[in-house]
Amino acid sequence: MTLTLRKCAMATAVLGALAAGDASAALRLSDALEGNWFDPAADGRGVQFEIAPHPDGDGSHLAVTLLFTYDAAGKPLWLIAAPRISEFGYTGTADLIKVEGGNFGSPIPPGSLTNEVVGQMTLTFNSCTSATMDLQMTPASGLQSFTWNLVPVTGVGQPSCVYQRKFEGCPSFATPAPAYGERACMISGSFLGQDITLTNEITWVIDQKVNIGGDNAQQSILRIEPGTLLVSSGDSFDHIAVNRGSKIYAEGRQYAPIILTSPKELPGFGGEPAPQDVGGLVISGNAPANCNPNCVAEWDNTNRYGGSDPMDNSGIIRYMQVRYAGYVFAPNRELNSFTLNAVGAGTTLEYLQSYKGADDGIEFFGGTANVRYFVDVCGGDDSIDWDEGYSGKMQFALVVQQGCAGEDHGFEVSNSPTNFDATPRSRPTIANFTLIGGGAGSASSRDGFNIKEGSGGNWYNGIVTNFKRACISIEGAATQAAAGPANALTGVLTINNTIINCANNYREGTGVTAGYAQAWFTGQAGNVAGDPQLSGFLPTGTVHLNKHFKPTSDWFMPTDYAGAFRSNRREDNWTLGWTKGVN
Repeated sequence: MTLTLRKCAMATAVLGALAAGDASAALRLSDALEGNWFDPAADGRGVQFEIAPHPDGDGSHLAVTLLFTYDAAGKPLWLIAAPRISEFGYTGTADLIKVEGGNFGSPIPPGSLTNEVVGQMTLTFNSCTSATMDLQMTPASGLQSFTWNLVPVTGVGQPSCVYQRKFEGCPSFATPAPAYGERACMISGSFLGQDITLTNEITWVIDQKVNIGGDNAQQSILRIEPGTLLVSSGDSFDHIAVNRGSKIYAEGRQYAPIILTSPKELPGFGGEPAPQDVGGLVISGNAPANCNPNCVAEWDNTNRYGGSDPMDNSGIIRYMQVRYAGYVFAPNRELNSFTLNAVGAGTTLEYLQSYKGADDGIEFFGGTANVRYFVDVCGGDDSIDWDEGYSGKMQFALVVQQGCAGEDHGFEVSNSPTNFDATPRSRPTIANFTLIGGGAGSASSRDGFNIKEGSGGNWYNGIVTNFKRACISIEGAATQAAAGPANALTGVLTINNTIINCANNYREGTGVTAGYAQAWFTGQAGNVAGDPQLSGFLPTGTVHLNKHFKPTSDWFMPTDYAGAFRSNRREDNWTLGWTKGVN
């Protein structure tokens, strides 16, 4: 039987006395490590672990450890410790407390428990099936110091635990990186004609541009295990570039996302993480783009993309965060958290988060990529950006710009910066999105929609609120011409079943007829200007309901509500468990 310590009166009574220790980088704690563990070489003696998020909400956990044993006189006693282990840590030290008193039943009478520090415990998790517990007892305790090598009583880890191996060293394609932790390995350069796996017992350090494959030559495969941690070397340019013809398989899980972040998040590394600490993730494909055949990345003229295959497949990415990424070389020359260059619809992209990036959360340069479940929190520029003929799909997107230092637009969308009528014209389909701006006091949270440079797009079932300049901004004569008169739209640029709520809902830029944005919005079915009734980012009222989205393709899921969430119920909140800075 497993005793639930969060509900145990004795544990609650003593947790306040426990002194949490430090940690190092690698394995991430979760309740997948909970349960009864023992040392087979110590006559079956063991402990019970319960992993609890620290109340500070910084991603660290308390590894509450409960030990029932006997003193030198044979008297039974309880020992308890709760080392604090950082988000990217695997070891911690805390006082070991002897607990006496109390009674059978509830409640425990005040003052009936006594707590005495009898030593220190250092706990190190090596994998789902291996932990080391070192107890150094005080002389006054009369107890003997010892070290246990623990394994789960069941002999196997919980099914939800993804850390199946101990760290044994770096593979041949990487080099040790002790400055980033004793379990850290660095990768750099180009991987050509190779199939490599970044395993989750290692902290992977990305040094400069890491190329996966050549340009439609010497194709390679990059695999990343769930729960894997990747950090930059500390240079803003550090990024992974999956080139045309190569693939990435990065399949995290809700309880074990893959994270690419700043090395300053590593315990003991020093400094505060900030945007531009990481370059980001770049994928280039062979799908159509209106710059083809001369598509070259704006930050790297050796990075080419574009082709003629709308179903081009660059792999699978699920449950991945990119934190503190993006680098601005010069205006309109940037790395984004997620950069998708002519990526095709054969690629699977689900559950992606950008957190505090310096530039866009996700940007599509042409292509037909489809994205489901996307989150951007506190980006430095636009949350969702497209140009060069992007024509993919997106469903379920959350943008939160409140309390952020940067951020520009929710959607910034273009067709081509050089030819506003280039073909194929940008015209993706977007459904079920919630965009929350920074409000009047924000530094630069300008428009919910900034539609310009001839872009099309078909939006359904959204909520747009609290943007500083306007909820909807339409710019440029080419954009209005492509959309058509507000009372006779061409279908290139449309919006339906959407709620907007900004101090100024509409704006026209140069070349657009005054009043056009309002006429365009109000003339289409199901649109409302009014309070969307949100608490945070979740709906609390009913104004967003009874807005039926009928899928335009088999890829979409049918919904009957505006916004990214149907309700504020836990089961409707798809951001739980895998995102940062949201819940």
